[in-house]
Amino acid sequence: MLVKDIGEFRLIEMLSAVLDNSETIRDVRRDDAVFRLQLSIGDDAAVWKGPAGTRVMTSDAMVEGVHFDLDHIGWADLGWKAMVVNLSDIAAMGCMPLYSTVTLGLRADLSVAGLVDMYQGMSKACQLYGGSIVGGDVVRSPTFFIAVTLTGSANPDNNWEDDAARLLTRDAALVGDVVAITGTLGCSTGGLRMNLGGLSFDGDVEAHLRKAHQRPTPRVMDGMALVRQGVVAAIDISDGLVDDLNKLCEASGVGARLVSDLLPVDVFLRRAYPDDWLTLALTGGEDYELLFASNKDTMGQITSTLDVPVTVIGEFVDKSLGVTVVDECGSEIAIRGSGWDHFAQHE
Repeated sequence: MLVKDIGEFRLIEMLSAVLDNSETIRDVRRDDAVFRLQLSIGDDAAVWKGPAGTRVMTSDAMVEGVHFDLDHIGWADLGWKAMVVNLSDIAAMGCMPLYSTVTLGLRADLSVAGLVDMYQGMSKACQLYGGSIVGGDVVRSPTFFIAVTLTGSANPDNNWEDDAARLLTRDAALVGDVVAITGTLGCSTGGLRMNLGGLSFDGDVEAHLRKAHQRPTPRVMDGMALVRQGVVAAIDISDGLVDDLNKLCEASGVGARLVSDLLPVDVFLRRAYPDDWLTLALTGGEDYELLFASNKDTMGQITSTLDVPVTVIGEFVDKSLGVTVVDECGSEIAIRGSGWDHFAQHE
């Protein structure tokens, strides 16, 4: 069955049913904070009530031929990733996901079963990491795209009157802070290169790289934990470590010095790309790990609090020194490649 066979309104009914059956349309709760849903899909706008406090909002789009290729990603994985890229932005602010809307630009020849699977992937991501899909739009488009807008709340388990200052932002890193990162780097890009190049690796390596690219993990709980530990500066790794670090440094008015030997690169990436793993770790995007600044005194407490491994990979320095990468001997390493830029590459 194709989209052209059933039309817009029947398709919306089918996609809404996915969310109803999975209980993705729901009140959002955390501790004493309740965001009670009043109206969701089916009216002109979604309506909810919640306690006073600071809210955040993010939006991300995925376009066929730019961000994904249906020959290289399954429908459920596509839905998962479309939601996770937004959940990761909320995580990078140290906030709790709330409500999202999904706009679909569809060709008439797309598979209805595929779109249902895609919504199941979105629903699964919300069930695991928070938030609720409450509406959106479906439009005809010559190019297939998915656009998600997601809201979030700051400090739902803290003093509401104080929460305006309790966010993770890009402009709060200080000279002398350490540069730290959750998880590992480079495997998502390693998985993309494997898919596009038709490369073959050992079964466990191939499975790991594919999952890293198609089923990334948003660090939602870890972002909120960083806020509770007093961290104030962070960004998620969507465009590549060096590229996103540059953004954080530019906003904070500092520089950074990374040590290549400290980068958390797992054995799967090293086995797959023995000559290129460092470049992938430095410039590969879509890892969706949290890069953050912390004073040295609190790092021990942070590493013992977060569920994910945390690694100190460098230090923030004076802005005049820029962003550099050095080896264990202190010699600067030339960085090959760059992060994602929609208009500077991929023509």
